[in-house]
Amino acid sequence: MPTAPEQHVPISLHQAAESLNQEQARLFADWLRLMNGSGVPYVVSGAFALCAYTSIWRDTKDMDIFLQPKSLKPALEIMAKAGYETEITDTHWLAKVYQRPYFMDLIFSLPSNLVRIDDEWFTHSRPLEILGVSTRMVGPEELVASKVHVARSDRFDGADIAHLIRSQEGRLNWARLRRILGDDTILLWHLLLFNFIYPGHTDWLPQDLMVELFDKVRTTWKTPGDPAIFFGAAIDPHRFAVDQERWEYRNVKPSQPLVNEKGEAL
Repeated sequence: MPTAPEQHVPISLHQAAESLNQEQARLFADWLRLMNGSGVPYVVSGAFALCAYTSIWRDTKDMDIFLQPKSLKPALEIMAKAGYETEITDTHWLAKVYQRPYFMDLIFSLPSNLVRIDDEWFTHSRPLEILGVSTRMVGPEELVASKVHVARSDRFDGADIAHLIRSQEGRLNWARLRRILGDDTILLWHLLLFNFIYPGHTDWLPQDLMVELFDKVRTTWKTPGDPAIFFGAAIDPHRFAVDQERWEYRNVKPSQPLVNEKGEAL
């Protein structure tokens, strides 16, 4: 029997938090209190931030936070001291804190390595309360940026981006988002996708910016660059592996480890 499609019903963050079971709620609140007490700069992302901005809630077994590579080791140490299992899942971007079946993702980069988590992610964060704990969530521009390159065959975050633009009625700092991404073509792609999804809300799009980006793209058509340059791995490293292995395209910015196996920034 086919699996029923996931339903997303508008819900407040308070209602979403109330939907968690007792053990999950206790864990998430404890993890937030520990992070607050650690003095490590961090921001909440994932399902909680998306719900706060869009009112869309997805049942989740994890909590996502963003922090910088230099903050990973002290964050892991305070969690381990509190008795939680910790793991550096990928030295390029991800560590985890467990009390199974629940976990917290400590994200210190993004898988594509094309977007950097810098001080502005904390400067532009916004206040949030989750389960009675005061914290801060990632800004809407950074949340969009974190989802832009997620376009794999098994997961596509384009709907989240469209919902975020809709929730802000287009009132995003487009110049800052453009600076965070460092790539105009993929931003234009998502703006066009929003235009397709919400033709009645085209006034929420940065139309002057889109014209500028169109002109920039057209200029590149006249003078193509190095034919070996390739960005496919930033979208889906598995589906586009054949391009590098068989056809010798060159990944423009291959992912590099940002921490060692102890969680220390490199």
